[in-house]
Amino acid sequence: MIGLENLVLLNVRYLPRMKKNWLIVSGSALLSLAILYLIIFKVMPPLDRSQPGSFTNFYFVTFILPVLVAPILEEIRFRGFLTNNKVLQALFLFLTPLGLILSGWNTFIFFLMVMVYSLFFIYKYLGHNWILDILIIVSALYFSTHHLSLEASLTRSWLPFLAISFSLGLILSWLIINKSIWWAMLFHGAWNLLMAIIILLSLQFVSDDLHIVEGDGFKLEWKRVPFLESNVSSYSPEGDELQITNMNLQDILGIVNPSLLDSFAISEPFMKYEIKLESEGGYDVMKVNLIKALESDSLLVRR
Repeated sequence: MIGLENLVLLNVRYLPRMKKNWLIVSGSALLSLAILYLIIFKVMPPLDRSQPGSFTNFYFVTFILPVLVAPILEEIRFRGFLTNNKVLQALFLFLTPLGLILSGWNTFIFFLMVMVYSLFFIYKYLGHNWILDILIIVSALYFSTHHLSLEASLTRSWLPFLAISFSLGLILSWLIINKSIWWAMLFHGAWNLLMAIIILLSLQFVSDDLHIVEGDGFKLEWKRVPFLESNVSSYSPEGDELQITNMNLQDILGIVNPSLLDSFAISEPFMKYEIKLESEGGYDVMKVNLIKALESDSLLVRR
């Protein structure tokens, strides 16, 4: 007769043979509906006011981290419990609270983390399949909330992106159960690579419309510049005119006043611009008018 302890070990050991096809079916269906919703209603991601203020390298934060680093860490952190590897399970238990500490306190995320922990140990003790199902669902929700801004809410703007991350959590769980965690990491990296390419294309194929902002004592003209057009940039104040070529707002704020990076969120991170400002009153006034003009046209948003 198989004892309770052996039965639990048996369930964990043969966990990869549990098909759980409802994960891939429901995950794929929800992912398709969420993407279709974004396309039909042209929903764009809301501005993340909590985005880091300091400038970071585009290729590092868009390609290297999401494609090569994040898939490994996140699969272990959010779905390491689905493997029968004790080292990966131990890392899962360690990385989960560590991630909360590093990302900042969030009561709801903490609640989900406690639920994941509790369900994991209950499943390890009882070995019931339905407990594992609940654990996978809660873990997918935990994974999806981790990918949203701390300011996110259950509104029309945020729900589709929550649904996409949640559906990916279900699909990745199915891959671990039926293939291996390495397959999940590969799929995760491929998905992030696709997103990175879409971001790069959105920065490259931009409208060349000229925008004009006029105020008391200043006139600003700006237009977007294709991201890959040139690596040569310039910031040239001369008299009552400031000419900026092929620069993003992170770099511009870094020149004008680096402390402003903590005061404003940038509506189009990494977008490059060509800017011409005519301003009276000297360079110090010119810098103030530049920020005022960029804020009035919603390129900068006060945190």
